[in-house]
This record gives sequence, C-alpha cells and structure tokens, in this order.
Amino acid sequence: MDTISSREYKLILNSGRFRDRSAGSNAFQDMVGFLAEKLGGEIKRQDKEERRKTLYLDTEDFRLRAADYSMRLRYEEETDDFKLSLKFRSPDLILADAASVETSDDKRAEMKFEEDLLPPFENVFSRSSAIRFKKKPDLSSVADAAKIFPVLKKLDLSNKAKLKSVNDFTAREVFRKLCKIDFRKAKPIKMSLSFWYAGGVSEWPLIAECAFDFDQGDNTERFDLDQVRRANELFRLLQKQPGWFDTSSTTKTRYAYEGLR
Repeated sequence: MDTISSREYKLILNSGRFRDRSAGSNAFQDMVGFLAEKLGGEIKRQDKEERRKTLYLDTEDFRLRAADYSMRLRYEEETDDFKLSLKFRSPDLILADAASVETSDDKRAEMKFEEDLLPPFENVFSRSSAIRFKKKPDLSSVADAAKIFPVLKKLDLSNKAKLKSVNDFTAREVFRKLCKIDFRKAKPIKMSLSFWYAGGVSEWPLIAECAFDFDQGDNTERFDLDQVRRANELFRLLQKQPGWFDTSSTTKTRYAYEGLR
C-alpha cells in the first residue's frame, strides 16, 4: 500500500460572515490566531488572493460520480493556464489506494495520495492527478478525457458519452491564502479560504470553505505526531466556534453536484 503523503482538514463556513470578504477573513484569522496560541502555536498572517474559474465535468447521468471519481477543470488567472484534475475519493482506504488516476503524460502530472478530514472527524481518502494546459483542453466526450486519463476506458462508460459542466455551473472562485500556523516542531500548517460566486466576486458567496493541511516530514515516510495531535485539536476547537460554520454542508464538490438541483 502506498503511503499517504498529506492530510487536509476541511470546513464549510457560514457564507453570511463573508459578505465583506476582507473583513470576514480578517476576523476569522484573528480567531484562528487566538486558538493556535491556546495550543502553543502562533500564526503568520497572509492575505494574498488568487482568482479562478472552476467547474466539474461529468456525463448527463453523473456516471463519473457514481464510480467515486470527479473531474475538475480550473482556469487560474495568476498562471494563465488550465488545471485539469481527476480524483477518486472514498472512505475506504483500500479502495482509494488501489484506484487508478494516472495520466497519459505522468512526467508533468501532479500526483497526490491524501487523507481529508471532514466534520466532526470523518476520514475520506483520495488519490488524484492533475495536469496543466496553456489552452483549454477539448473535453467534449468521455473519449476526449480518456486520452488524458486512460482509466476512464476501464469504467462502465461509453466513449461517445458527452461530458458537460455539472449543473451548467462555473464558479467564480477567490482563493485566499489566510495564514501559516507554526507549532515549532514541524513545518507550518497552511490554512486557506475559498469562496465561490455565481457572478461578481464582490457579491455574497454561494459557498465558503476553510481548509488547512500539512505534509509528511522531510526525508521521512511518517507524519510528526505532535503536529497531528495539535491539528486535530485545532479542528475540534474550530467546530466549537458559534456562527462560523455550516454543519449541513460537506465539500465544494458536493455543492456543485447537489446545491443547484
């Protein structure tokens, strides 16, 4: 079995707190700093924002999702390119480990095997690959996507099946690097906020997400146990802060599939 190389904690936020994105982000950052200090750490503040356009691709009857795969296409303004990702997600570690997400050009692909933590403390494992394009790739059909991700040929999909944007929705996304949390015994934990908008990015966000993550230590195939314990405690404390979180939601992917139907 491959080794999980990173862990990411995800929380859907109460989007009403971010009608003014800058003020809401700063207030949230203050709260994180207070909680980190209680756990013996400190934060290094950040406020860099990146603009994106994000959509998910699937067949009309969502056959990719039925197979526990998701395909995301994201245009990133900062790099002026397109990032295409295929991810297999499952609460079953063995299935996630065995899943294929290889690309036809693995030399330039970004590969990940990670664990996601969702409230209250739900484990989900994912294997993913991503590849960048300077021009928007043609993804009109399953056959087009299979040229990039050969595993699609092995799923119960027709090559002629059309691919379309899930629920005809493209999110205008603002990704905000919020802070780094330093517990001193390992590399800092990176925390970010993501906001999805239907129109202009000065409007009320449809959905907002907080995520923080860390990787294995350098030159080792294990996580720093003290960092894991403190990150777990931070995750627990964040969920106790009234008014900040939407406990009825789970992930942005789920919102794309279910929030607009």
